[in-house]
Amino acid sequence: MPVAMGILCEHCRTVYFIRPTGKSAHIQFDRRRRDFRLACNAPCKTVTYFHRTMLKPYAVSTEALERGYAEVCDCKPISVE
Repeated sequence: MPVAMGILCEHCRTVYFIRPTGKSAHIQFDRRRRDFRLACNAPCKTVTYFHRTMLKPYAVSTEALERGYAEVCDCKPISVE
């Protein structure tokens, strides 16, 4: 399973990943706020702002990484010490 950096939406329990290409339909940089912006899929539609340091590594399937997100139960957080 590949390892990807992601951010968890606490509301819908979905983890959104930074793709290797650096482009994401859900995560974008907000220049005005100087933070990243996560916009969840429907029906959640929660908008969360976060810093790069809040990203965490997850072991995830290739399909989920290509899709850009996975339910929290379908990926495994990797502890960094």
